[in-house]
Amino acid sequence: MNKVFRTKKTITFRDADPAGIMFFGNIFGFAHDAFEEFIVDAGYTWNEWFSTRDLMIPLRHTESNFLAPFIPGETYDVNVSVASFGETSFKMKYVFTQKDKTHAIVTMVHSVIDGKTKQKATLPSLMKSRLEPYLESTGQGC
Repeated sequence: MNKVFRTKKTITFRDADPAGIMFFGNIFGFAHDAFEEFIVDAGYTWNEWFSTRDLMIPLRHTESNFLAPFIPGETYDVNVSVASFGETSFKMKYVFTQKDKTHAIVTMVHSVIDGKTKQKATLPSLMKSRLEPYLESTGQGC
């Protein structure tokens, strides 16, 4: 594994369900929040990534595996890496831990879409070169 981007997330009262644990759907918002921090670490400004219309980078697949509950008031470490590259997509991986215990693993596959034609586009070389230092393995594509 190469570089890993690290950040933290504190679960708030409003993130919880009536059972007093994090509502499961929130994990995707937390992962995307970490992604927004990650792209800055990878060399983009927020506007460069999200405001450009030449290329769009929508999510086409998300997945999570919950291994332990998230409790409001607790802070969790989030490790962000690139799991793999495809020709027209890349997969991000988010590992949420606390005190050496993994609480969840989230993956999100981002497609690259031509902003004008709305068709798949090849992953730009600049994008790949900025994300590649975070590639965790040379495994299968997305």
